[in-house]
Amino acid sequence: MRKSLQTLAATALCLGALWQTAAAQDVASATYGSTRIYIGGGFQFLTLPDIKFTGKGDPSNFRFQTNSDFSNYGWATGGGIETGLGFWGASRVTGGIKGFWSNVQDDDRTSCKASTCVAPDPAGGPPAFGPPVLVTKTDRNVDYWGGSLEAKLWSPNTTEVKPNFYRNDYFIVGADIRGIDQDNHLNGHFNGDPIYTYKETLNTTYYGGYVGLGGEYSFGFIPGIKNVGGLYDRLGLRTFISARAGLYEADTDYDGRYALQFVPFSSKISKSNDDLAFIGTISLETRKQLGPRTSLSLFTDYEYISSVPKMRYSDGARPTQIDSEGAFATRTMLRLNISFGGQPEMAPAYAEPLK
Repeated sequence: MRKSLQTLAATALCLGALWQTAAAQDVASATYGSTRIYIGGGFQFLTLPDIKFTGKGDPSNFRFQTNSDFSNYGWATGGGIETGLGFWGASRVTGGIKGFWSNVQDDDRTSCKASTCVAPDPAGGPPAFGPPVLVTKTDRNVDYWGGSLEAKLWSPNTTEVKPNFYRNDYFIVGADIRGIDQDNHLNGHFNGDPIYTYKETLNTTYYGGYVGLGGEYSFGFIPGIKNVGGLYDRLGLRTFISARAGLYEADTDYDGRYALQFVPFSSKISKSNDDLAFIGTISLETRKQLGPRTSLSLFTDYEYISSVPKMRYSDGARPTQIDSEGAFATRTMLRLNISFGGQPEMAPAYAEPLK
């Protein structure tokens, strides 16, 4: 399935490039006759499944405890380009390439205070165990990234009217690749003495496609705002929303290395897993026109990912396996938008706020 999706994406890229070359004379822009590039930076909020590695109880029958719960902020950057591809009937078609990269880090320190604490070997070997207190420090470093090829089919109605609530401007179809790459390190101490180290890489790559729609919204449906204007109008701001839903093949690769510190013992384990994932995204944009060819946007993506890997480590009777659960992500960036081509004095990159 992965090869077929990669072939589909490559074919779409080639067709898009050919179509764009042929249609460049006809139309050149996402909105008013120009190509638009944008770049920005901000922060990423990401939740991931807990790491439950160490345990409490008899080594042959223990219960796992949480060593790390991941819900944290990090930096993010992204950019893209959007340009005209031509017309489909009376509707203008635009295409774009966009991507993002973010990094989120977290660390946790947990203690096992029980008659017996266990540090199992994920490869299934004999676990390390002993009396309290087992202290485990967990460091997690996560890269979340993505890139997509997207086409928009715009409404043939070229007259923009300020919506009372929402005006749909375009429909979306896209091919997408994204990844969540984790490097997790655990270090354990029994009563201050080093007992074990465990390092894993847990990387998931998503290949798929999505459909969606987007347009402009306003608060004009609220009494008193529609007739006299609101704060957004006075500041010269416009607000936009889009929604996307897609299906993805989620390919996960796991590698773990476990070592004891008090005896010369180490082990390695590798596993892989394929799953089907749903990713839904809602994007909000608040935009301020700075000049005929430039604007500044506050852009936020709210994402739900149905399948993110969750490790279930060996307890002696059950082997280590890759499971999954849902996760949420929010990415907010301040973006600079620049247009080129066309005649901005006659048709600016973005129209002035609608009245």
